Amino acid sequence: MQSVVNQNLHAETEGDVNKLINLKLSASYTFLSLGMYFDRDDVALPKFSSFFLERSGKEREQAEKLLEYQNLRGGRILLQTIAKPSREDWRGGLDAMTFSLDYQKTLNTCILDVHRRASSHTDPHLCDFLEQPFLTDSHETIKKLGDYIGSLTRITASETHGAMGEYLFDKHTL
Repeated sequence: MQSVVNQNLHAETEGDVNKLINLKLSASYTFLSLGMYFDRDDVALPKFSSFFLERSGKEREQAEKLLEYQNLRGGRILLQTIAKPSREDWRGGLDAMTFSLDYQKTLNTCILDVHRRASSHTDPHLCDFLEQPFLTDSHETIKKLGDYIGSLTRITASETHGAMGEYLFDKHTL
């Protein structure tokens, strides 16, 4: 049954928003997994853990904003099963940050795809909604992850002092 408040929400963009909701929930789950990995007693890098748990919370909040938006526009929410993260173990902070950067770039591409489709269906409301909290946060996160990867690459390059560099990065940067 069609919603009475649905206006100018094309079926394709409604489906795209549902896919984006599920991607954001999956991202939250993945970052939660990363955060808990760094909280383990055999890893014990608390600031890495906090960083990834914060990302998890932001992705969940964005999923909730998309859910509210879908209802606001009269769309129907179709949640899918959230698969477990593709990885459960990491070689260290640099490995996790590199994975996160690639993952964030994939999320950004999905947001851009939804924006592009909304634009092609002349839906300025959805385009505006995606630009502020989603694209801005995505680009800022990509920049931050890139900076962290650059720093971690330099300080963990030494075979003998790499673990100490990672420890110091955890203590003083994150």
